[in-house]
Amino acid sequence: MGEKSQEINVKELLSFCDDLVGVLRDNRDITILNQCVEHSKAVQSTCNSDFSTTQIAISVLVANIDELDEQRVAIEKQRQRLKKLEEEEEKAQRKLSFYASVTKIIPDLETKSKICGRILVYVAALLCPYNYIVNRDKKVVEKFEFDPAKEDAFDICNKTWKMIDQ
Repeated sequence: MGEKSQEINVKELLSFCDDLVGVLRDNRDITILNQCVEHSKAVQSTCNSDFSTTQIAISVLVANIDELDEQRVAIEKQRQRLKKLEEEEEKAQRKLSFYASVTKIIPDLETKSKICGRILVYVAALLCPYNYIVNRDKKVVEKFEFDPAKEDAFDICNKTWKMIDQ
């Protein structure tokens, strides 16, 4: 039985080979086959070119993504620094507000060469509306200024304490 199946396969193979030889002897079929081979080579070349172009585009995009990621990290660091500076500024403003409420002195931070600002003082005043005499404290804002070039720090400190005690 094994020999019979081999004979059939050999017979089929010989028949197939005869058919193939007959096809290849026809010049039209060879021309078409050559055109198909040339076309497949052209398609393969185009595919290789497209693949190379795509690889280059991908590498450019990866480089851009890396650059954007670095920029994002730098912006995040800058945002954190800004947030910290804002917190420090808010803390300084609260501290200044606290000092102003305790001492009634509001310093002028714009003037760097002199020590100056405003102080809130209470002045006793007699008010006479409609022939009534009322004694009330009146709030007045007075400006002050000390020149560190002309006075020493000890005298400036003593004068500041005297202003606070008024």
